[in-house]
Amino acid sequence: MEQTDEAKDWKHITLLPIKEAEDGSNNYNEFKRKSMFELDAAGYWKYINGADYKPPQIPVLQPTQEMRGLDVAGNLATFKIPGNEAEVQTACDKAKIWIEGDKKALAIIVKAVPVERLYLLKDCSSAHAAWIALKNKYEPTNTLSALTIMQQIISNQCKPDDDPVAWLEVMTQLYSRLRDTDLKMMSNWEFAKHLITLMTRDENWRYCQDELRNTLRKTEIKG
Repeated sequence: MEQTDEAKDWKHITLLPIKEAEDGSNNYNEFKRKSMFELDAAGYWKYINGADYKPPQIPVLQPTQEMRGLDVAGNLATFKIPGNEAEVQTACDKAKIWIEGDKKALAIIVKAVPVERLYLLKDCSSAHAAWIALKNKYEPTNTLSALTIMQQIISNQCKPDDDPVAWLEVMTQLYSRLRDTDLKMMSNWEFAKHLITLMTRDENWRYCQDELRNTLRKTEIKG
């Protein structure tokens, strides 16, 4: 079989490694988003999701048969009943190409998994199964971590004795972590509303609150 460009390049594809932080959060959402683009561009996403993630079905072989009987004139003759050998061979060839591509897609995913988490994929015989195993492991953990971070954001009131600059830096860092953990948990618009609510009442910071309010009003007008 002729080697395809896909087969030549798969060893050089490196996905974003999955990492876990001490607080239990991880970068799975970032891994997922970037990996989808990377695998799709390389031609391997089709083995993970979509219409063709399952291997081609191979029909049951029906061999061509020869039978003897009487023809329309009543003479003894040999008749050939066509089988489906060609159809089965075509399906087998497609299945072989699919299996080879799926193995490469699986290998690419495995390279991104931490050594201590390889047990998650021990029963995965396909790239699709490996992707689902990682999703089941990391997405629930991310949701819990995201909820914890969001609670930290909405409860972090800037008190009169606090340094507003330091407070704002902490809030920005928390929001960045939240976005890395769960992109949909809190929008920029919602974060801005929390900043306005929790920000210091110091007159020197009034301009910042006003700017945020104006931006939010414009956003609301645009829908």
